[in-house]
Amino acid sequence: MDVILGASIIASFLAGMVALFAPCCITILLPAYIASVFRDKKNVLKMTFVFFAGISVVLIPIGLGAASLANLFKNFHEELYIIGGVLMLLFGVLSLYGKGINFMPMSKKIKATVDANHSKSVFVLGILSGAATSCCAPVLAGAVTLAVISGVFWKALIVTFAYVFGMVFPLFIAAYFYDRFKIEQSKLIMGKEVKISLGKKQLTIHTTNVFAGLLFLVMGVVFLIMAFSGNTFWAPKYQVAIGNSLEKISNSAFGILSNIPNIVWGGILVGAVLFFAIKSLKNK
Repeated sequence: MDVILGASIIASFLAGMVALFAPCCITILLPAYIASVFRDKKNVLKMTFVFFAGISVVLIPIGLGAASLANLFKNFHEELYIIGGVLMLLFGVLSLYGKGINFMPMSKKIKATVDANHSKSVFVLGILSGAATSCCAPVLAGAVTLAVISGVFWKALIVTFAYVFGMVFPLFIAAYFYDRFKIEQSKLIMGKEVKISLGKKQLTIHTTNVFAGLLFLVMGVVFLIMAFSGNTFWAPKYQVAIGNSLEKISNSAFGILSNIPNIVWGGILVGAVLFFAIKSLKNK
């Protein structure tokens, strides 16, 4: 991306926002985010941080020069989509049953165990999203270029963090207003339990779990179709057009905002992260 050539914090941040809307990126990352956090309606902002952490585990090392990691994802792109597709299908089935992946031994406190498992599921989905989107040309090129033009480790870390935070910033904004206006209390989001008879067995399913489960299942099928068709970089023309338009806007914005010193943007970035962190901790 041209916008990152300034090697500044604001340029990296804007590049990350544009990368989020890159066709290959948003097609994977956004549905995974919605499906994963939707199940925990009262902790959307917290789950956004968990999702962000999962993405950072993959993209920040690549931005710091871990070319071998980038090549690994690039060389096994189709295999990654197959694994991701199977995982999405598994999450879909478990979501329909109101369950999560059991990453830890069962505890006496069932509620705490379920919450912990859901957080780890969201974290895994964040890692999967980061790995899948790292193969997207704009994202990969942006992260690697940031490391090359920075030269110094600490500076590469800062601008790469700004890049990754820019990718999830729209998600943080959405999560903040979701919590701010208590949208989880709306009838549509709260949903209701639905009883389904399967022969002699009666199954109780919550509508929000149905939504998340179906979204996971659709994503899983799409992942597998893209993998086995050998077309994991497919994107509709309208998504490409949106991405190009956003890049032009970000270039124009960078021309104006680049006059502000990096130290100021660094303070704003840290402030934004702390703001969302404090808000998520207060929301219990």
